[in-house]
Amino acid sequence: MRPRLNRAALVFLAATTAAAQEAQYFEEPPAKPKLSWRWDLLARYDEVDHRDYYDTIQRGRFEIRPEIDFDPWESLRFGLRGVFDYGTEPENYPAFDNYRARGGYPDRYYALWTPGRFALRVGRFGQPLVVSEVLWDHDIQTPGGSASWTSPDGAWTIAAAGFYAAQNHGDRSRIGVGQVVWRFGEESAEKGVQLEASASYWSYDLRQMPPVYIRENTPAVSHGQPVYATEFHVADLLVRLRSRVCEVPLLLSLDGIHNFEASTKRRNAFEATLAAGSVGSPGQLRAFYTYQYVQRDALVGAYNTDDWWFHTWYEGHRAGVAVTFLPQTYLQVSGSIQRRLDTRSWVNRYLVDVVKMF
Repeated sequence: MRPRLNRAALVFLAATTAAAQEAQYFEEPPAKPKLSWRWDLLARYDEVDHRDYYDTIQRGRFEIRPEIDFDPWESLRFGLRGVFDYGTEPENYPAFDNYRARGGYPDRYYALWTPGRFALRVGRFGQPLVVSEVLWDHDIQTPGGSASWTSPDGAWTIAAAGFYAAQNHGDRSRIGVGQVVWRFGEESAEKGVQLEASASYWSYDLRQMPPVYIRENTPAVSHGQPVYATEFHVADLLVRLRSRVCEVPLLLSLDGIHNFEASTKRRNAFEATLAAGSVGSPGQLRAFYTYQYVQRDALVGAYNTDDWWFHTWYEGHRAGVAVTFLPQTYLQVSGSIQRRLDTRSWVNRYLVDVVKMF
């Protein structure tokens, strides 16, 4: 009986050893270098009814952005993106928007390294921080560098970034940012709640900003040239709550902004957004409503969203509906009304967008 047991034990040990060797021998091979190509597109009809300010503006905007990414290994990416713009307004039209009306140029060229819990970027890249468009237009790329660390449980992210000359028309400004982000819950969960809260501090050293980008901020004159009348050291507190109701994704976003350098009644801004639904797959719908109240020098109007006509010194409402009619392609119709805080006159703006997502 004992010899049989010994033989069985030897057979079992040999099989276990073979299985272990086989598992080790057939380990997952390292990821191969990968070259990928993607693109997005925007076709926009834009109508602005100024009423008491100017005549009605009607114009089109067409933009395509192809991008090539090269991943030599999983933790490293090199990216290059070009932009080709065409706007129907005259070439010498004032720069009310954050894009060039005509031409093509590289707008993104960067390296992204993600060793472990860190993410390091250098070059010219998309905004890496948690920020709403009332503070930063995501179409504006951020030349410079950024670094972030995320805790092992994913609940905390600490980030710092420095940007240089972000606008398209020759500014030499320097921007430094520090941010802490806290998250609770699972964003991808089918049910439940996901909460994200970020606190950040933005320090702007504004240099050689083209006068047209001073926009509605308070101007001053230095050496015969328009400049900003105040400095900008801005605190931003952003809270986003995501959930589902009857399988419909919901987003509630609240953003408060304070410029420590601005005078009373010119230093605060607030945005509230409620969105329901999603886009991306054919048949999906999304609707949204946004309210903004932005005092004159609460933030730098050269860098925030141009989906609103005024950039600071206004109160406004914006709503829209989007429907996905092809994979990653949707049609969105939106409208906004705004009034400058020093007037009772409202400006109406209507946008019809066809968007091809990445």
